[in-house]
Amino acid sequence: MTQDTRLAHPRLLRELRADLAAISEMITKRIEHDEKDYGDAVLAHHELATLVTDSLAALLDAIAGSRYSLEPAHRAGRLKAERGIPLDSLLHAFRVAGMAFWEVIVERARPDDRSALPHLSTRVWATVDAYSVAAADTYRRVAFTGGDHPDQRLLRALLDPDLPPAQREDVGTRMRLPVRGTFVILVGDIRLAAAEVITVRTMLADDRVTLAAAHSPLVLVQALHDAATRGGASRPFTDLGSAPAALDQARLAFRCLLPSDSEIHTYASSPARALIAAQPALAADLFAETLTAFDRLHPGDADALVQTALAWYELGGSTSAVGERLHLHRNTVLHRLKRIERLTGSTFAVPADAALLYLALQARLLRAPGDRS
Repeated sequence: MTQDTRLAHPRLLRELRADLAAISEMITKRIEHDEKDYGDAVLAHHELATLVTDSLAALLDAIAGSRYSLEPAHRAGRLKAERGIPLDSLLHAFRVAGMAFWEVIVERARPDDRSALPHLSTRVWATVDAYSVAAADTYRRVAFTGGDHPDQRLLRALLDPDLPPAQREDVGTRMRLPVRGTFVILVGDIRLAAAEVITVRTMLADDRVTLAAAHSPLVLVQALHDAATRGGASRPFTDLGSAPAALDQARLAFRCLLPSDSEIHTYASSPARALIAAQPALAADLFAETLTAFDRLHPGDADALVQTALAWYELGGSTSAVGERLHLHRNTVLHRLKRIERLTGSTFAVPADAALLYLALQARLLRAPGDRS
């Protein structure tokens, strides 16, 4: 956003910018003192101070008549919705900050600045109003997406990598999670039916995210095994400080699912898929020639070759075992493997070739059907 005119007395603006850190700290403490909801919220002093500093920097740009960003307002709305701070408290904090900052301006204004104060006041409060509207819009959008249940907001806080470590234990207590439990983060539309498993679900970006907790790791593993649904799961963990990393694991595990999969895929259960899913563009580039060679074939023919090769890998290179599984004569299996070697230039008997071909086949499986030409 922009303003049309320039500040008549840039000296005042320079002084405010130079002292921004101290001003921000003063205003942060005033917000914490005046707004009781911030005392019980899962929001550390340094996090609030960062939001205040960035907002004041944008306010100074507005006062100077320069382009200013609403990004700090959107960030404030999103963070406070995720941490369970009421919307009224968010808007009150903007009013407190605006009033405190205006008091600083008036206090530091010199006699020759006085004539500019009415115009500066208009700019300050117009910008505070724009910030309040932007923050409220983002807050409502996040709150609507995530629902209003307190545990959902607490889960989003727990999954925030910027949540101070000292506050994670408190979040777990407020969510009534077992003190010495085992936890898993899940991504996907997953509902666990086990009576001894506690689950909390929320939305993060476009992902349905679930925290599953149990006193016994065996109970949790069994519940995941019994869930007949597609999803990605992190490794089990016992320290709530690992929750943000576990979310990354679950998201990557979800990307490892094949279109035909109908179960929960656990992070690192297929290292090859994990490597490819983590860098799909790189995998597509590295294996482009092999992938293109299969794409030139009729889809049914290509799928038959891939199925035969993957069975060969899974059965330790036994062509007889492949034939039994796929109901093929051993000579048919050998013929298909030879076709793959001619097609790709790789040789199954050469370990390095076989390894790279296996990765290329996994990359092909992970592509969406529409990506195949």
